[in-house]
Amino acid sequence: MSEAVAHESLSAEDAKFFQQEGYLVLPGFIEPDFNTRLITEVDELMAHRAAKDNRYLVSYKEMGLLTSHLPLMEKLEVLMGGRFSMHHIHSARHGAGNGGVNWHQDYEQYPQTNRSHLMVHVFYYLNGLNGEIGDLLVLPKSQNMIIANGGLKLFGTQDLPGSLCVEDLTPGSAIIVHSGVWHARRPKPGGEDRPRYFIDVSYCQHGVLWPAYGNHMDEINQTALESGLGRDGRYDYVYDTSHFYERGPIREQFEKMNEGSLALKLKGIG
Repeated sequence: MSEAVAHESLSAEDAKFFQQEGYLVLPGFIEPDFNTRLITEVDELMAHRAAKDNRYLVSYKEMGLLTSHLPLMEKLEVLMGGRFSMHHIHSARHGAGNGGVNWHQDYEQYPQTNRSHLMVHVFYYLNGLNGEIGDLLVLPKSQNMIIANGGLKLFGTQDLPGSLCVEDLTPGSAIIVHSGVWHARRPKPGGEDRPRYFIDVSYCQHGVLWPAYGNHMDEINQTALESGLGRDGRYDYVYDTSHFYERGPIREQFEKMNEGSLALKLKGIG
């Protein structure tokens, strides 16, 4: 399991490891002070959700800044070979007894046919992992095994041949994962006095259109830009909605023609 240096741009060795294995561990990636502020803000978020006060996550100062965190942007510029846009940000606080998540992959494509362009998920473990509440399971090199997003759930959270379990991470660690890599969260006992603070931010490489996340990407990205998350214009492109499409109409159109060999439906073939 490769561990990259937290605050340097990506080395050729780490980039090669990611390309081959589909993930890269960044121990202690978030500075302690920033990490503490993020934990405080996730607690605020949980209180807001309990009060039915739902806000865009980019409107929270620290979580918003995390989406264009400079050390991450520098690494993604190497991996993506240029520009990319944010697909989504999720935040959660998992307490004792939290359920697992079955094996799945998160690459956004409809239908699933190739991995021509890179999509990544960045998993942040604000108070690390210690073998309680939930471990991360990863199947290295699975990013190019094309399968529907939900096609792996029959495996539950059991070990698979070649899979690895990540259960020991220092606070503030991050893992960059190719979104096509198979992964899961295995539920574990414990954690009564130490909840699992988790944030994931996903990015899509420019060059193709990607299925949009939800119906509010325009508003989310506008909020991000108005909040200065583009860092004086340097990373405005991270919040560019033009690289996404509304999936509903495309899905309806595809379902009407989804029979037989789809390749033969291409113009000029059949």
